[in-house]
Amino acid sequence: MIAAARKLEERDPLGVRYEVHEQCLRAAWFGEPTWVPLKVSDAGVRTFGADFWADFTANPPLEMLRCRV
Repeated sequence: MIAAARKLEERDPLGVRYEVHEQCLRAAWFGEPTWVPLKVSDAGVRTFGADFWADFTANPPLEMLRCRV
């Protein structure tokens, strides 16, 4: 299950379609793939300020992936 805003045709930073990742995970018996965006902690914003994280937030370098076995 991907985020509602994402289309399966979209590609990750390496150029691989998210749909391909999910198909491979299911073939390996992993279920319920869920893409989890990285978030800056409140402590990080307090320490460095929101401007410091603006590029990271606008262009996240990666996402975490959660699955069930």
